[in-house]
Amino acid sequence: MTDFETALAAIIGKPSTQRPFVCTGHPSACPVWVVGYNAATTGGDWWRFWSSERGFDYASWRKDYDAERAARGKGASATRLRIDRFKASVHNVLETNIFATPSTRMANMPASSTEAFDLLMTTFSPRVIIAHGVASANHLAGWTDGELIACPHLSRAGYAIVDEIVEKLRNR
Repeated sequence: MTDFETALAAIIGKPSTQRPFVCTGHPSACPVWVVGYNAATTGGDWWRFWSSERGFDYASWRKDYDAERAARGKGASATRLRIDRFKASVHNVLETNIFATPSTRMANMPASSTEAFDLLMTTFSPRVIIAHGVASANHLAGWTDGELIACPHLSRAGYAIVDEIVEKLRNR
């Protein structure tokens, strides 16, 4: 395992239903991050989708994620639909949250820490962070190592907001 993997395993455990991030391939290849507060769905043991050589297997994770949602009688969430729309136009996007511990709402999230997110931030260098929701935007307010775009939580944001951010990234 790499130093990053060892440190991450010490934080989230192994196996782990926490979701520190998802992307296609290695996080180092992702200049744009979409950052929320916490995930609502795990998608199973996160480590099943990680490989030192290949990075994160997003396609396989997404199948498990969709199956987990379907088993609960749910389709893709409003947040997921907007992230999908964003990722259709912007490539090499890493999805993460301030807290890796999933819960259906912020109010019922178990005690958690920002250690996994902090490790990501110190290990990798995004050029752009899209912080959706007040809590994530407030957490990142002091970040100055790139461009911070704050927007309403994607579960409540219209598609026009997603399209506006995509256009902003195209024009910079």
